[in-house]
Amino acid sequence: MNLEEMTLGVEEEYQIIDPDSRELTSYISEFLEKGKRVFRDQVKPEFLQSQVEMGTEVCRDIKEIRREIARLRSMVSEIAEKSGHRIVAAGTHPFSRWQEQEITEKDRYRSLVADLQYVARRLLIFGMHIHVGIPDRELRIDTMNQISYFMPHVLALSSSSPFWMGDNTGLKSYRSIVFSELPRTGIPERFNSADEYDHFIQTMIKTGCMDEPTKIWWDVRPHPRFPTLE
Repeated sequence: MNLEEMTLGVEEEYQIIDPDSRELTSYISEFLEKGKRVFRDQVKPEFLQSQVEMGTEVCRDIKEIRREIARLRSMVSEIAEKSGHRIVAAGTHPFSRWQEQEITEKDRYRSLVADLQYVARRLLIFGMHIHVGIPDRELRIDTMNQISYFMPHVLALSSSSPFWMGDNTGLKSYRSIVFSELPRTGIPERFNSADEYDHFIQTMIKTGCMDEPTKIWWDVRPHPRFPTLE
């Protein structure tokens, strides 16, 4: 495969903050309403009303995606400030409590809470997802196998969540601890082919372990609808 065929995309989840109290604030619905003409479909709600998700366009190289991220961050911050709020990027909030957060009214999120209950409700975490477009399915699975070795290194470089509900946890990435309570997280299994991966997914669905493939939450995984590795 020619490297020029590969593409990049980034999703980032931000905290919506009250600038006076520094607490998280449930403002995403009003936020999107005020900014819908400039956001188009690149900014959307997330699991909690105090979160906002940004997604770049498909980019061809690092320089292009850097410009795109800078543009979107600036846009999101400007809209937030005009409405009297601030945007913060970190894996967890230092002291806001998950018990006080409002869950976004979407079928997917309602289903998540119904299935996982307490584990889902305490997901007061924020992340960054990098999508690498790899058209070849076999190469996508092989790349997942190879890059799994480096995921702890990536975590070490990107950790930003030492605090949880007012406590210093003593860990650099408490976000990863909270997230690990979900099923099917962490380092993925190794697969010898795309067919073997597909068989694994179908087995998980047939046995009732999950109802659809987007509920694979490994640190690196193929996207079920797009030819990307996330």
